[in-house]
Amino acid sequence: MPREIPADPTSRTGQNAESHAEFIRQSCAGIVGSLLGPQTESYVVAAWERCLRDYHLEPGGNPPSERVGSRILEKKRAQLGPLAQIARAEMRRLFGQIAPSHYLLLLADAEGLILERMCEPGHEELLRRVDLAPGFIWDERHEGTNGPGTCLHDRRPRLVHREEHFFARNVRMTCSAAPLWGPNGQLLGALDASHFDCPDSRQSQVPTLALVSTSTRIIEQSYFTSSFKDCWILRFHDQVEMVGQLHAAMLAVDEHGRVRAADSTAPARLGLAGHDSLVGRSIEALFDTSLSRFFNDAQARPYQIWPATSRTGHLLYAGIWPPQEPPPTLWPARTTDRLPPQRTDLAAHRLGDPVMTHNVWCAERVMNRDIHILLQGETGTGKDTFARAIHQSSERCDKPFIALSCAAIPETLIESELFGYDAGAFTGARTGGMRGKVVAAHGGILFLDEIGDMPLGLQARLLRLLEEKEVMPLGSSRAITVDLRVISATNRDLRQMVLEGSFRKDLYYRLSGLVLTLPPLRERRDIEQLIRAIAAEENEGAPVAFTPEALATLLAHRWPGNIRELRNTLATAIALAGGAPLECKHLGRDFAAPQASTSSPCHPIPAADDSDPLAEAERERLLLELKRRHWNATATAAALGISRNTLYRKLRKHGVRVGSDEPVES
Repeated sequence: MPREIPADPTSRTGQNAESHAEFIRQSCAGIVGSLLGPQTESYVVAAWERCLRDYHLEPGGNPPSERVGSRILEKKRAQLGPLAQIARAEMRRLFGQIAPSHYLLLLADAEGLILERMCEPGHEELLRRVDLAPGFIWDERHEGTNGPGTCLHDRRPRLVHREEHFFARNVRMTCSAAPLWGPNGQLLGALDASHFDCPDSRQSQVPTLALVSTSTRIIEQSYFTSSFKDCWILRFHDQVEMVGQLHAAMLAVDEHGRVRAADSTAPARLGLAGHDSLVGRSIEALFDTSLSRFFNDAQARPYQIWPATSRTGHLLYAGIWPPQEPPPTLWPARTTDRLPPQRTDLAAHRLGDPVMTHNVWCAERVMNRDIHILLQGETGTGKDTFARAIHQSSERCDKPFIALSCAAIPETLIESELFGYDAGAFTGARTGGMRGKVVAAHGGILFLDEIGDMPLGLQARLLRLLEEKEVMPLGSSRAITVDLRVISATNRDLRQMVLEGSFRKDLYYRLSGLVLTLPPLRERRDIEQLIRAIAAEENEGAPVAFTPEALATLLAHRWPGNIRELRNTLATAIALAGGAPLECKHLGRDFAAPQASTSSPCHPIPAADDSDPLAEAERERLLLELKRRHWNATATAAALGISRNTLYRKLRKHGVRVGSDEPVES
């Protein structure tokens, strides 16, 4: 049963309306200042003075209440956009915490207009009679000193307890309100938790104000990230353990490395005066870093925390969260010798892996410029496929894509294969000669796979080709001008080879205009999406069904052969399944049902319902992601697209407890 609200909300005990009004006047005149008590904040008296001096309100009278019409109210709600849904969701969560203590929640806009209210059933009509309903304006000008109104005026969290309210009608109430900030210092409104007949002390309400402030921060961060889904989100704090928490400051950084938006805490964290000193500036103007290093960190270490010194000299710690809505990927549907121009399925293959997302962004921005690209990654990560996708998405998609593997051709033949030769250039040469891969790629892209295996002597000729854009076939005295872009790939450490003298430094820097690292399959966040997409490709475009056990087994596999191994595994399994859902028995002897590692800091105990295969699959996925993220709860939750609280709830649901000796870090 809901708690009864007094039938007469203006009734008071021990002090009538006039005595309250006299107390307000004398307090503002300094006559009874000593009677206010140590808990009465100075901002309360300042608000009383504004109400008397600026708004000409009478504390013993009735507030000059104002209510807007339903059309204006709906228009104001519509102006919130995505914020409305985010705020309602958080209000429901908060109300679930405080409702047992008989609080109500109010969401007001920046002018104090109540947009949303949550209260116990049966109290709506009574609260409407005292103006605590959507459509009423609760700024100080209309309702005197009160939680949301004074909070909006001061732009700070405010607690207004019982007799601290200006109007006698409200002296039974206690209000805990916090401002709600949007990107770039925009005041969006206030969130307020009010108790209509609070019997407790002022100090007892401080935790309520802390809860409200936490909820506003949750709303702010969710709204910030949802408003800039196409940006990298840089989170930073001066304490390393706070980077992934609510108190971390946030910047939205576009693909050019410029700040598109900053949250309410960012200027102070950076020691700057305001948001105008942030928006539009380059990251390298704010932090002691370069754009290339920033994006390299974003690519190689998403979610990880690293030291960052601001240009104002502040030592901070930062982490980079990838965009939620990246542009269409360059990843093609299949590996073929020649991809048809203008493939329509590129936009459909949107990847969820942050490293690949950054690779795509970078490739899209340089593929039509005179910049060569170096692809790095383990064998089988799809470097050839990615190179072909760049070609297919570029302005040269209708020109040749010519590939040469420097490791697959004998060293004595690479030069002639690459540069061609004239008739009679050497014994055994073709009659009429051969034009070579370089000339064949004229106007298009030359893909040099396994570039680390190119002979050192031939590297000088390749460097000359890149610098002079001319090729001299063997046995010829006439140079041929060529127009081409070079994409090279390797699974070797070219930098180390440069140090060892087995790869030319000048060639390395010429080839590495843009260096992209393709992550191994075991480290990719979009592995489930890739499994389903590649399975469909191998099934002639039709979706493939997986049993939960089979999918969990595929997700748990380490994939030493990467995407090449995945494609071969799925092709064989689909053939063996014969149109039926793919099961573990179709995967082969190298695959076993996923088991939790005994050395893991997570110690599984039997799940609550072992008969539920979907629950078991979810449980194994949680364990897998925890292992991948080195037991970091924040990174694991982000990888799964859930909150940390949801992650912990799921772990408890599936009977996974965290060992006290090696806890999951947050």
